[in-house]
Formats: sequence, structure tokens, C-alpha cells
Amino acid sequence: MKQRIQQFRQYADQLPPFVKEFARILQHPIQRLFLRGVYNRIRQLEYRAFNRRFYAVDQVAEYLIGAQVIGDYCEFGVYQGATFIYAYQTISPHFNEMRFAAFDSFEGLPHPSGVDSYNGYTSHFYKGQFSFSHSQFVRNLKRKGVNLQRVITVQGWFNESLAIERSQIHGIDNIAVAWIDCDLYESTVPVLDYLTPRLNPGAVVIFDDWRCYRNHPDYGEQRACREWLERNPQISLKELLSFGWNGIAFTVTSC
Repeated sequence: MKQRIQQFRQYADQLPPFVKEFARILQHPIQRLFLRGVYNRIRQLEYRAFNRRFYAVDQVAEYLIGAQVIGDYCEFGVYQGATFIYAYQTISPHFNEMRFAAFDSFEGLPHPSGVDSYNGYTSHFYKGQFSFSHSQFVRNLKRKGVNLQRVITVQGWFNESLAIERSQIHGIDNIAVAWIDCDLYESTVPVLDYLTPRLNPGAVVIFDDWRCYRNHPDYGEQRACREWLERNPQISLKELLSFGWNGIAFTVTSC
């Protein structure tokens, strides 16, 4: 009998996942049917706990609501749109006038050069990494029910699309949240310059790759931020929260 039970368990372990799920439903039909929503909610909570970016979005949303910070949400480096979509789903119901702007080359990263490639400090970033087409990005938004009338997409390399002579056409004057996922120092510099006249006290500036480059202050986003603050002494930041090993969020205390 024990041998048969062991053989049955070995056979069951080899079944496809959908067969196992069907078997569980048959085994406990009432429980599965009535509690399916609860199980799905638990899975969502588990994923949010695992995804530290989603955790950061939740915390920033609570802060925006409590502090009543108004303005637009801007994300620089959106890739497939997972964080962008979650930010829209979480924040948009509380701020009806907020627009959500996605900035990306949609060609992946540029070739790391200069300080970004010095002494092997590239943090494994390479040219073309995170490439994802603009049309696919928009399809992802539609699939998740994002209202495209509240979305602005700006395609191009940051040093070109955010240049002063072109930045006015975006129609963004007041930024409540800036999610900077530029990876490279060279890409972060034009983003911070773009933010300078568009931030007000209370705004949130998030660096997704703050601790890349071995958490060295002379590389990546940390260096770009330090130099930006040196160029703009009227701006000061205060840490709001950290997320994962890589990310950090600040609030603007003066500008």
C-alpha cells in the first residue's frame, strides 16, 4: 500500500499545473469557488510584498494623499510599464487632475561611456538593455485599463527630448512625483535639469538605481544628484524612504 501511495504521489507531481488546479477544485469545490477571490487577493499581496517598487508606490501614494501634493507623475525610463501602470492604478483615483508622463527612448540604454564605464563600474548595464517598443508599451497600458487620455508619452533620448527648446511642448509645469529609472549617470543629468523648474516643496523625487555602481557616491544616479544639488543650491532634499537594495525616495524641502 505504501508503495502504491508513493507511486501515486510521484505521478501527481508530474501533472501539469492546470490539472492540479482542477483536481483541487474537484476536491474542495465549495471552498475553492467561494474563496477564490480571497486566494487571489492573498497572491496579489504576496507579489506586492515581493516587488519593492510596488511597495514604494504604495508609500508614496499615502504620502501624496496625506500631504496633499498636487502635480503630475513623471517616470523616466519605463521599460514595459509595470511600475508606471501600478502607479497609475494606485495614485490616479485620488488625484483626478494628475497626468502620467512616460519618458523613454524605447530603444533601451545607450552605450555606457565616460564615468558610466570607468573601471568596470557599469553595474552590468549595456547598450540596448531594456529595449521595448513604444507601441508595445501602449498596448500594455490599454490591457491594464489605463486611461490614455491621462497619459503623455515622450519618446527619445533624454538629452534631446528634455532639452530646453523641446521641453516646453510636453506641457508639464508642475511635477508631484518624478520616478528616475535612468540607470546611467549620463542619462540622469538631463532628467534632473528638466526637473529643476518644475518642482515645488513636497514633491517626491525617486531614484530607482541609487545604489547601483556598488553604492559608490561618485557614480551613477548618486553622482548626478550631488552635482545637480551643487548647481542648484536653492534645492534641498530629505529622505522619505528606501526600497529594496537599490532605490530611494526623497521629498523636496526647498526649491
